[in-house]
Amino acid sequence: MRLDQLRLLFDAGNLMAADIVAAPLEPGPAPRWSCQFRRRNGARVTLDLDLNRKRHGADQVRIFNSLDAAFATCQAGGFEP
Repeated sequence: MRLDQLRLLFDAGNLMAADIVAAPLEPGPAPRWSCQFRRRNGARVTLDLDLNRKRHGADQVRIFNSLDAAFATCQAGGFEP
């Protein structure tokens, strides 16, 4: 899901938690991160790129180079520390 869609879900009370998880399959020497969100029904959704890019027919997950950037994006989605 895109960030604007996640904000709408957060405002509606449908997002319960935000998790920042390591993205182990991403190349590079430094760790990289992605954001996952837990919905009220228990489903997990990931933050996708805002662009209309698709890889093999699927949305691309947004990958962060720093933990601070991933945390700031979770805050932009409505979550507070």
